[in-house]
Amino acid sequence: MNTSSQPFQQSYCFLSCDWGTSSFRLRLMDARSNKVICETKKDIGVKSVFLQSRSSDQGSRDTFFESFLDAQCNQLLDEAGFSDNTITMMLSGMTTSSIGWVEVPYARVPFPLNGAQSVILGREIKSTTGRRIQCQLISGIQTGTEMMRGEETELMGVFSLEKYRGLLSECVAIVPGTHSKHVLIAGGEIVSIETFMTGELLDLLGRHSILHATADLKTVFDQKFKMITESQNDAFKSGVATVSQSGLLGNLFQARTRGVLQNASNTDTIWFLMGLLIGEEWCQLIKRRASNLPILVAAGSRFGELYSKAAEILGVEQRVSRVLAEDMDLASSLGHRLLLPSHANLPV
Repeated sequence: MNTSSQPFQQSYCFLSCDWGTSSFRLRLMDARSNKVICETKKDIGVKSVFLQSRSSDQGSRDTFFESFLDAQCNQLLDEAGFSDNTITMMLSGMTTSSIGWVEVPYARVPFPLNGAQSVILGREIKSTTGRRIQCQLISGIQTGTEMMRGEETELMGVFSLEKYRGLLSECVAIVPGTHSKHVLIAGGEIVSIETFMTGELLDLLGRHSILHATADLKTVFDQKFKMITESQNDAFKSGVATVSQSGLLGNLFQARTRGVLQNASNTDTIWFLMGLLIGEEWCQLIKRRASNLPILVAAGSRFGELYSKAAEILGVEQRVSRVLAEDMDLASSLGHRLLLPSHANLPV
């Protein structure tokens, strides 16, 4: 748990919760300064709590989710020295999914990035400590064939910052992750979504396919998604260039033959595979979108450098802007601030 040493005024605070399938982050935020006062991160996603509720006869799904959130909120607030009896908590991500706390219908595109059409459900947790935690559960958005939860809140946060507003008129925003999203924005609204299962394919191929023997996925995580040798950089470049010339499916097996026939190391070959997958994602975007359409890479330091490097290899870097890592880290909390309800009595 990280706590700021800066003083804060409790009446201007709110809780910001970004809860994914496999991860949980909770922050106490100062709504005036957009500063994080205190935060905690855990590898406990909604799926874990949902499965606990399904396998137990000790309470309902509501009970399990409320109990978990109550414990996390009180621990964080006590750590920060927060003593008010009432606080608003904004929640986004998978909290409103079919495996979350409560399922909430999606908002539909076109979706304005000022949050005016967000679908939000209010719930209250009456804490065991006597606190009232007034929860605002933010749903995701859908098209006729696509959907996302959480990324739209991050993009609302990104575009609430002046430095990125020039792209609100027209751009495609890439939000990398397990399921990378390509979000087409026009006139300040999200108008379409495309999903690329880049991260999930990397995990499946690196752990559960024949490529596991010649491509060491652990290296990527140990190195925090950063290439540290010239040979790893060369392998990544080769992957991007290869997929741009002849596609993905016909080249995946090279992540095996490079090791078996060319004696390439497992720690290099995983970066070749990464280049193939990220390169394929870029190639599809280049093929499907107009050649003059600006591109915004909305990623933290983990993926931002890799996606920017792939754009450079493919010669489209002049069209690409990148969200600063520190801005991306705050994006969901900035989106939460934008959606604070009027009854929270906070500056909006």
